[in-house]
Amino acid sequence: MYKYIAVLFLSFFFTINVNAELVNKLNITGNERISTETIKVYGGLKLNQNYNSADINNILKNLYDTEFFEDVNIEIKDNTLNITLKEYPFINQLVIIGEKTKSYKDQIRKIIKLKEKKSLIRSYITRDVQSIKSLYTSAGYNSSKVEIKTKKITDKSFDVLINIDRGKKTKIRSINFIGNKQISNRKLKDIVASEEHKFWKIISRNTNFTENLLELDTRLLRNFYKSSGFYDIKINSKIAKIDQLSGAELTYSIEEGQRYIMNKISTNVDACSIRSYFFHWTKYIINT
Repeated sequence: MYKYIAVLFLSFFFTINVNAELVNKLNITGNERISTETIKVYGGLKLNQNYNSADINNILKNLYDTEFFEDVNIEIKDNTLNITLKEYPFINQLVIIGEKTKSYKDQIRKIIKLKEKKSLIRSYITRDVQSIKSLYTSAGYNSSKVEIKTKKITDKSFDVLINIDRGKKTKIRSINFIGNKQISNRKLKDIVASEEHKFWKIISRNTNFTENLLELDTRLLRNFYKSSGFYDIKINSKIAKIDQLSGAELTYSIEEGQRYIMNKISTNVDACSIRSYFFHWTKYIINT
């Protein structure tokens, strides 16, 4: 058995070394903004050592992970490691249009992947649009419009323009409950954090619809029902309608189930334990 394992190990070791090539020279082309020394460090490149296919794959991964390069080609020829690179264009400046509030601008710059003086990776554009929309949705702007455009400055640099129309906040027009038989609608409206929008409620933030508020309402309703003995409670929430003009109609579907009531509490204490406790307590009083 040990002989068989040894043969397999030697065969594997021999195969790796057969495929490995000694590299004593390095040739890097295509880099303009990124220095050769930086590439050596990030790629983990060393001279006078053997490189096999696994080593080449690691170098490729390391260089792509830097997000500096759009394309990387590696070839070993005549003991020379040839690396041909194509750098991403970089973002000269990132301009946010349509949003005037500084706090929102700061948050947007923080959450998006596209950054000034960094690589322009176009696959990030769709992702960043969704991130910005999610930011506005969390604040109650459920009809925001976001568009990201690029403006060519040179072959290697672009400006990124983010056009934003956050629209108006979505107001909660109505809150409805379906399936509740033992708890009244009026009571349930007192339990949830959401509030129906009325013209006099100009201060309350809970009249603005957000997904977080919907989740909070569901949790509050579930906790209330369980504390009232409805341990099998099931609650589903859905938005019947949502738009800028009509607002949001919230509907909570409730399956109350059976209500459990505690009729009696009983304890089972050993009589001998009670006598023993009473004896020691009496003895303590006498001694003191």
